[in-house]
Amino acid sequence: MANLVNILKDVISLINLNITVLRVDGLRLELCKTLHLTIGKIITDSKGMSFKITAFKDNDWIEIEPFGHSKPFVGLVVTCPPITFLQGSPSSVNNEYAQVDQQTLNKTPFIWLLEPYDEEDGEIDSALDCSFSARLFFMDWAYNQGWQNDQHNTNVIVPMSNLRDAFKEVINSSYSFRSTTTVRSNPRSRFGVVISNKGSSKTIINEDLSGIEVNVDLDLFDTDICKC
Repeated sequence: MANLVNILKDVISLINLNITVLRVDGLRLELCKTLHLTIGKIITDSKGMSFKITAFKDNDWIEIEPFGHSKPFVGLVVTCPPITFLQGSPSSVNNEYAQVDQQTLNKTPFIWLLEPYDEEDGEIDSALDCSFSARLFFMDWAYNQGWQNDQHNTNVIVPMSNLRDAFKEVINSSYSFRSTTTVRSNPRSRFGVVISNKGSSKTIINEDLSGIEVNVDLDLFDTDICKC
């Protein structure tokens, strides 16, 4: 039977991180979409030069400033920051997350597969190889602790919803999955804050995060041609 961790890694690797630039107007770039871009993210241009996002409008434009240099943006493609993949229980992921990189900016956004998850073999003579039911968290850094709910929504939840849509688009465009894949989402602003029995608060992952919880049911077809 297929392995869900490897399946998700493959799906994430197929998300296109290159965005077409429709127009350059000084430090403002009009884009065909913004994917998971948000304030503070680092993007690169066609020459690999880095720029920091200072403002954005969802699926419309971003405003940038040179990051570590003074050169202008070049080219008609924006390359978005990569997506980190995590798997495991809250305690194990918290430990691994801390080891990924010391800088939060370098390991967000991330997609976390909560373990355990449900898996089921396909029936004999069925076109399905297996089915999975899993909880995923599409999370990004809520770097300003003073944000109000609306700012969490604009700066993190909406971009993470875009990332979920790109994730689902990869699945829907693949012949390996049933086209009726079910995806259910819930916003999770101020993610993972729990209150202990002594009144003190802590986070599931030791970071200020927001995003969305995504519950997904995946049906994988048997694509193994060789039946020897």
